[in-house]
Amino acid sequence: MMERKLTILYGSQSGTAQDLAEQIWRESKMYFFRGNVLPMDEYDVSELIGERFVVCVCSTYGQGEEPDNMKRFWKFLLRKSLPNDSLQQVHFAVLGLGDSRYPKFNYVAKKLHKRLLQLGGSALLPVGLCDDQHDLGYGAVFLPWINQLWDELGRIVPLSAGMHKLPESPREFRWQVDIAKEGHITKDISPDGIDLYADVKMPNGFQTVVVENRRTTAAEHFQDVRMITFEKKAVPWCSGDVLYVRPHNSKESVDQLFEIFHQHEFGLDKQTCVQVKAIDSEMPVPSILQKPLPLVAIAEQYWDLTAIPRARAFAVLAKNCSNELEREKLIEFSRYEGQEELFAYANRPRRTILEVLLDFPHATKSLTLEALFELFQPIKPRAFSIASAVESGKLQILVAVIEYKTKLSVPRRGLCSHWLKDLQPGNMVNAWVRKSTFQLPADNKTPLVMIGPGTGLAPFRGILQERELSETPTSAPLVLFFGCRSSTADFHCEEDLKRMEQSGMLQLFCAFSRDQPEKVYVQHLIKKEGMLLKKLLIENGGYVLVSGSSKNMPQAVKEALIEAIGDAQHIEKMIQTNRYQEETWA
Repeated sequence: MMERKLTILYGSQSGTAQDLAEQIWRESKMYFFRGNVLPMDEYDVSELIGERFVVCVCSTYGQGEEPDNMKRFWKFLLRKSLPNDSLQQVHFAVLGLGDSRYPKFNYVAKKLHKRLLQLGGSALLPVGLCDDQHDLGYGAVFLPWINQLWDELGRIVPLSAGMHKLPESPREFRWQVDIAKEGHITKDISPDGIDLYADVKMPNGFQTVVVENRRTTAAEHFQDVRMITFEKKAVPWCSGDVLYVRPHNSKESVDQLFEIFHQHEFGLDKQTCVQVKAIDSEMPVPSILQKPLPLVAIAEQYWDLTAIPRARAFAVLAKNCSNELEREKLIEFSRYEGQEELFAYANRPRRTILEVLLDFPHATKSLTLEALFELFQPIKPRAFSIASAVESGKLQILVAVIEYKTKLSVPRRGLCSHWLKDLQPGNMVNAWVRKSTFQLPADNKTPLVMIGPGTGLAPFRGILQERELSETPTSAPLVLFFGCRSSTADFHCEEDLKRMEQSGMLQLFCAFSRDQPEKVYVQHLIKKEGMLLKKLLIENGGYVLVSGSSKNMPQAVKEALIEAIGDAQHIEKMIQTNRYQEETWA
């Protein structure tokens, strides 16, 4: 029988591509494949020539950029010296994760698919293009795509006579988890004393201290927005760059989890020490989990207790569930056919994994330590545009504290923004800096038209501050369209912007949507400035930078700009040549 080896590689910025790669690996065991699953940059790319079957899962970041952990892999594949029959033995499949609001939707997956074909590889199936905008999320493309992958592989390397696909994966769990010999830690080690990520070296990573955490909106305003100042560290950044932080769960969530453990008599408490062990070399234990750890540290810093569970979590819950009704429902949610129901149950009301555990008590009762590590997704890092220039001597971010109602009685809260809101001066934070997705013109005489309603202002405040503090004052026309509800409630950085306007370096247009009977937004102001915008964008080759909420704003702004300059072709050309850039978030 032919060797059944399937290598699974991923390029992942926030961890989602990694999750899907691990799901493919888990399912591959039902078809008796073996093989590693690892980040592209940890794979020895010279071995690619000898592979027979390879699956690549990769996300696209910002303006069509590849994730950090596939940069070296991609650079190697681009070498001109590689003969175009290098990969003629290789059958490959590429799955992309992207967001169709961006012009370069799934650009990385499309480029990778094309390059593997150029090097002589044969595609098992067309590139899978998952879209974050789809109502059912990535599963809408992923689930049919993976089924097609198994069909295709089954055609090329059928199982030998007498062997059949297994009904479920023999690798239900990635790792073995035991209560450590230490059993319990002594009460004197507080979880605050354990920093799981202390030894994780991120490129441009550093530890910093909170200097100030100030609310920028009026006390009676419904939205709490924070300007958080960190101590400036030796890590340099450029205006518009992004700061990544990894939040912790709230004390309430952690307490609620241990309350669930207690109710179901798990015999686990905050001080219980666990040891996570590899079952084999295909799925190593992440470095942060390699030593015995008290569960409270894992619950606070590793498991995302507020995550909205995906189909996989329901399959884990169904596994040993003794209650027929619960089990049927869980199995339905875990299958492709049940994705609409899952969306209505979990995604639409933003139901968290902890709330799901409360809804399915029988299933929860039968969970094991191993299952808990499958059920909870790791906390993913969150990105914030840096709102200050290096020259200011401060590292600042502007954060809207997220809280809203759904049909569930308890308000939904953003994990990271609430964690940031509660930081006190003197608190230590691990962070790292990443290049902005904005690519600013090299010539600082090029006009910039910046459009940043709400906290979308952040990167522009950094860019403007840099120009204001630089040795050579800018001569470029700088225009900012800012929007918020009211000039007295949520006009962020008002002093700075007015000072820059008065000094003549900035032309400022503010839309205060609720300060008059009819609502006025940035797009209304853009439409009125046709003469100015034609001059800056058509005659003087200016750039447009848009930042803020990804909901309706970017589309409305684009339509307003087309109307203002009366030339849709020109705007399309600007998008193609990267002179029109968006950095938006959900």
